[in-house]
Amino acid sequence: MLVHDYLEDIEIRGNSGVTARHYGSYLRTFVDWLAFQTRKSQDDLRTADIDAEGLRAYQLFLARRRHPRTGRPIVAATRNLYVTAVRELLKYARHRHAVELPDPADSLPRAKERDVEIRRLGRDEFDRLRAAIDLSKPGGLRDRTIVEALFGSGARVSELASLTIRGLDLHRREVQIIGKGSKSRLVFLTPDAAGWIERYLATRSDECPAVFVTAKGKNTRALGVRQIERIVERAARRAGLPFSVSPHWLRHSRLTIVARHSGVEVAQRVAGHASLQTTARYLHVTDSQLRALYDQAERADQGDGAPSRLP
Repeated sequence: MLVHDYLEDIEIRGNSGVTARHYGSYLRTFVDWLAFQTRKSQDDLRTADIDAEGLRAYQLFLARRRHPRTGRPIVAATRNLYVTAVRELLKYARHRHAVELPDPADSLPRAKERDVEIRRLGRDEFDRLRAAIDLSKPGGLRDRTIVEALFGSGARVSELASLTIRGLDLHRREVQIIGKGSKSRLVFLTPDAAGWIERYLATRSDECPAVFVTAKGKNTRALGVRQIERIVERAARRAGLPFSVSPHWLRHSRLTIVARHSGVEVAQRVAGHASLQTTARYLHVTDSQLRALYDQAERADQGDGAPSRLP
């Protein structure tokens, strides 16, 4: 009952149904585990069954879980999703229902996450990717436009899938999208991306409001996220790239370009990140660049020249 009330509260506070479903999935894992540990049915569980020692045991359970397909341990970032859901549930119970429960901040510390390499394509690799799409085949123009739009905007794949023709201003190369948390923001297009979208839309005669569509007979509807992911994956295989590529690689590629040449603050606005720390990961500096900046700083301190800024 407590979990049900909490999930309803999430939606009442304006979070999306998707967020509620994800939290529901994470909390079901916790409830299943708690029922097994206490040898009770889920209907018989009470808040008194949750104590600090039990929460520690739950974290140990998460740390020892294995991925069902690979058999590898679940990474810290994934474990933290489950921990965060339980922490928020406990905070809700303590503050809304005045239930005596362990302090989630003390009893459920998040696992330390390793730095994750930001996977992206260099411009030459992207050139190979887009050149691998055959424009003469059915759907070829649409597929090429999709990869151009992903690389030329830095939008998330979910944002691209929900993009509408009404939200486009190709003359100004602007796109109005709905991002995470149902927040609206403005995204810019490169001239190449805007040109490909204009070319693709000129071939459309349907009345579907979505920018990217699939047609089966007379039924035209918006492409889904998974369909767009497959388009990128197939193009990467045809290009002979020695790694699996997802749409997020193209987003990372654009944000890296913006961060390097226009600054991380500009990249933050383009990305729609709430935290500057998140965007800072896109400011890559190679060893040779770092060495040059290091030496320039030394010369500048000795009076031999002004230091250079990060590229």
